[in-house]
Amino acid sequence: MMTNKVINMTTIIPVSDLRRKTSDVMKTLREGSDVVYITQHGRPTAVLLDYEQYEALLAELEDLADLASLEEAADEPSRPYEEFLAELETKG
Repeated sequence: MMTNKVINMTTIIPVSDLRRKTSDVMKTLREGSDVVYITQHGRPTAVLLDYEQYEALLAELEDLADLASLEEAADEPSRPYEEFLAELETKG
């Protein structure tokens, strides 16, 4: 049996357990552990998470970056679209 400490669906294991029991760690992730923290010499060194959860986090980060860009753009000066088009035609 894998020696680990479970806190709120979070698993913390030493890297030595990861080496010896990779299949068990992967099963822990599939069975619903939010993340698996890997420690080395008692200190956190890595985090493992399910692939779908990883993809969801990346999508959320992208959405947040888009939102931040929109909020930044809200402070930029604006002008009517027709004026912008007219300027393009005069430059072209």
